[in-house]
Amino acid sequence: MKAIYDWVPWFRALSARIVEIGEQGLIDRARNVDWGAKDPALLRFGAENIDPLSFVYFLSSKNGNYAVFESVHHIFEIDTDLPDKETLEAWVFPTAMSLKATFYGKDGPKPKLFWRLFRQVQPDEPTLDDDTFRGALEIKGIGVAMLTQAMCLVNPYRFLPIDDYTRPLIGQFPAAMILKKSKAKLKDTITLPDYMAIIRGALNVFRECELYEIGRFLYEHGVWEGGLVSGESRYFHIGTRVQGDEGPDSWDEFKKGNCVFTSGQASGVLFNDSLPDGTKPYPLDQPKEGDIFLVRRGVTEGRGMGVVVSNDHAKPGGLGAESRIHVLWINKARSRLSGQTERSAMGEISNQKKATFCAFSNAKAYEPAFEILRARFEVPDPVACKGEEPNGPVATHSRNQILYGPPGTGKTWNTVSRAVAVADDRAVVEVEADGRECVKARFDELRGAGQVAMATFHQNYAYEDFIEGIRPVVEDDADDGVAFELRHGVFRVLADRAADNLRNSKVSGDDSWKVEEVLRKFLEWVEETTEGEERIPLYRSGKVELFLWGVYKGKNGEVAGVRIGGTTEQNLSWKVLLRDYPRFRKGLITSYQDIEPMNASKSPWFGQAIYAHEVLKKMGEFHDQHRDELERERTERRNFVLIIDEINRGNIARIFGELITLVEDSRRLGGSDETRVTLPYSGDEFGVPDNLYIIGTMNTADRSIALLDTALRRRFEFVEMMPKADHEGVSRNAGGVDCQQLLDAMNRRIRFLLDREHQIGHTYFLGVEGIEDLRKVFQKEIVPLLQEYFYDDWAKIAAVLGGNGFVKTVECPADLRVKGLVDSDARAWEVLNAGDDRWGEVSVYRAIYGGKEGEGAALGDGDQGDGGADADGG
Repeated sequence: MKAIYDWVPWFRALSARIVEIGEQGLIDRARNVDWGAKDPALLRFGAENIDPLSFVYFLSSKNGNYAVFESVHHIFEIDTDLPDKETLEAWVFPTAMSLKATFYGKDGPKPKLFWRLFRQVQPDEPTLDDDTFRGALEIKGIGVAMLTQAMCLVNPYRFLPIDDYTRPLIGQFPAAMILKKSKAKLKDTITLPDYMAIIRGALNVFRECELYEIGRFLYEHGVWEGGLVSGESRYFHIGTRVQGDEGPDSWDEFKKGNCVFTSGQASGVLFNDSLPDGTKPYPLDQPKEGDIFLVRRGVTEGRGMGVVVSNDHAKPGGLGAESRIHVLWINKARSRLSGQTERSAMGEISNQKKATFCAFSNAKAYEPAFEILRARFEVPDPVACKGEEPNGPVATHSRNQILYGPPGTGKTWNTVSRAVAVADDRAVVEVEADGRECVKARFDELRGAGQVAMATFHQNYAYEDFIEGIRPVVEDDADDGVAFELRHGVFRVLADRAADNLRNSKVSGDDSWKVEEVLRKFLEWVEETTEGEERIPLYRSGKVELFLWGVYKGKNGEVAGVRIGGTTEQNLSWKVLLRDYPRFRKGLITSYQDIEPMNASKSPWFGQAIYAHEVLKKMGEFHDQHRDELERERTERRNFVLIIDEINRGNIARIFGELITLVEDSRRLGGSDETRVTLPYSGDEFGVPDNLYIIGTMNTADRSIALLDTALRRRFEFVEMMPKADHEGVSRNAGGVDCQQLLDAMNRRIRFLLDREHQIGHTYFLGVEGIEDLRKVFQKEIVPLLQEYFYDDWAKIAAVLGGNGFVKTVECPADLRVKGLVDSDARAWEVLNAGDDRWGEVSVYRAIYGGKEGEGAALGDGDQGDGGADADGG
């Protein structure tokens, strides 16, 4: 199956060579090719009319004639290998339906047009224009199928043939209802935008697949009787860790080899073994042509979907480690699943279960593929997933978000409720409904447990504070009393906690022990127990006794195995125990006859096998007695939250360094483009786990979002938080003052006098119930904030306050005017004295939003008339 796409690099190399040699070079070489016929159709109109599209398309009609391809390969001096003769039949590519197929229409050849189109199609990034595309279709005898098939041969990465095999699916592609789904002749009036819309639709369905892979699947489906995929197709799932959780990920081999497989013996289970109940652990011979494989890594990550085209295991004698189940990939997207799949051993192949199917079918990356399987191929859902609760937490919150807005809009408080919502995997509105006291108590609990951490950025905050760095410490024994140590920053500490939790949540109980750890502890116990003359009984029947005498060590001084025997001793390598204990634990070794020699070429060594079986039993007893040490209870998967206050005040490049890239969803551990870096101080390999969330706050009065670090803006979701004058916590009657109208009036003026980023937040008025509360808020918070906003431009401050008298002009001393030291219209401003009774007058506050009672008095000295209620129509 590996050879099925070998035609792609060969045709690409041929097309590049044609561009290189040009018109005359193509003519000369085409005439010298051994076509196997005296008068090939390609030369019928004269060698001078040979064009590259006709050449490539005519060549495709020779599929199966190896001699022609050999001749072309030699004549054109192609440096890409030509597949072996035996694999040529596996070249499934768009093929001219007629041996006389050329691009010459009855109204005459158009070599210049075809050369232009060829040169536009051939590059890795095509430059094809609509006029050239439609110009080719206007030539009599050239249809959509013929043209797009040739384009696909020239550049199979960028073009998809629209022919009898692909046409039935066109109507299913999003935004591509261009061609009829019936078997009538294809329309010849398609435009280039129409065609590219079809391609985009196909790529949206067959995620991460190449166009030539999509074409091959549709071809295979079209040529099979009743279709490759049908209503009888079944679902199977398989893991990519075919040698266990600690083994390598085999996805690359799956993907490149167009196959799936499991390790069998490497996983401790033989292909032909049966479980105690008589069932086969791997239904390797069950998947048949048209069945669908869901490929996963672990229980929360999807890797792809493939359709079976052949199964080596179903053939006589096919149950073996080298056999493969060959598939055509229809989706290769790497995606977090909508829930957890069933856990199965290593790379075990099994019939899909409910949770597995739901986890895949509800994941956004795979939804289009499932939709087209249901709609076009009528593959039924074997289980109903609607309303299913996902098995395990599902990410419903953005992993990187920044709350931004003017002061007092509740950003800091919202980080508390959002952090609790993320940590507890709940909706924010649901958390807020619990009440402020309850949410704050839960937040403090999470922070105390190390699940939530906080940091505040400032100008001096650095990478060493956030990630890791070398810090001085005072030590009496050190030179000069100062030593240096490597210290982890808040982000590194929380990321490590999240990664540990993620790793430990995937295993528990019988799944959590590691054979290496069990064996190490067992050998330590044997060595300690047998230090004197003590022996550990293994077996006794009549006068026959078998003991563990102790351990033996190799030349390097390390334990190499155990000493066993009765009256005489023998050595048993620890490698036997390491290999066979997992199978013994699963009940697959029940007697010494189930144990094979370490060297398969030797005959069974039943004498040692008897001893090995007894040692395995003793090792199992030890495991049971020390279960608490060797096995862990399931750790619940948790989300961790880092809150960064004032995130815009720090130097992002200096603080995050190279890690700014790692916070992207796709770059996180388990993401589609998982990335790790080597940290500069510790040298540790580091990645950001996907259960670590970052919530930042940004005060827009300090800095506009437009000025924020570009790298940060691209990687974070921004949530605007603006003042809510109508907030239920803002009183409509605080001692006779409507605080909602008051706040709205001030903010409307600020928006015009300054900008919307410097409005006053509603939280300043939460809890304000009377005039005394208003006095405190205005004296200590509102007026000082306005001074900061307007840089002591008192006229504008007075205007924001509606000219209510809190800010007033001071009369200029007469002697300064007489002496001509100041202008005659000079003004000085001052804030009303804190003890002034007007801070406690209802009318003064009403004047801010246009209250009529006491309005004249509110204008103070009468020389501020331009800032009254009329300033904003209030």
